[in-house]
Parts: sequence; C-alpha cells; structure tokens
Amino acid sequence: MQIPEDEWVLGTYYTFCKPDLEIIDKQTRAVNRLVLAVQLAVLRYPGWPYTSYQKHPDSVIYYISKQIGATPSSLSLYPQQN
Repeated sequence: MQIPEDEWVLGTYYTFCKPDLEIIDKQTRAVNRLVLAVQLAVLRYPGWPYTSYQKHPDSVIYYISKQIGATPSSLSLYPQQN
C-alpha cells in the first residue's frame, strides 16, 4: 500500500464538498486552512500518518492545496508559526 496518487482516488477521497470548504475557509491564514484540510483528508482515507503525506507533496498535499488556494510548501511552516 502507498499514499494514493491516482487521479480517481484523489478525486474520490480528497475532494471537499461545499460545507467542508466553508469550515476550512473560516481559517484566516492559508497554512491553517491547509493543515485543517489535510486533517480532514487523513480522516477520509485512514491508515496513513500525517508524516507520510508530507513526503508526497506532489500528490495529496498538492491536490488539497489547489482546492483551498494554499501553497503546498506552506505546510512545512506550520510548526514554526503555531
């Protein structure tokens, strides 16, 4: 098993609906929106720790960040800012 990178799997498990996006958009900083979105994604496709997602920025993190208007690299700044 591996972190999903298939377009169908990404679209099925990691596309946020309108209520999800409304909750995510309540976060004022892009990095906080991205962290919340990743947490939601981890809940939807369980079995992978957060650190595994960090190692695959070109797949899941990139897909998620496109939906919420955040930069994938901002995720690495989160521990420093909070």
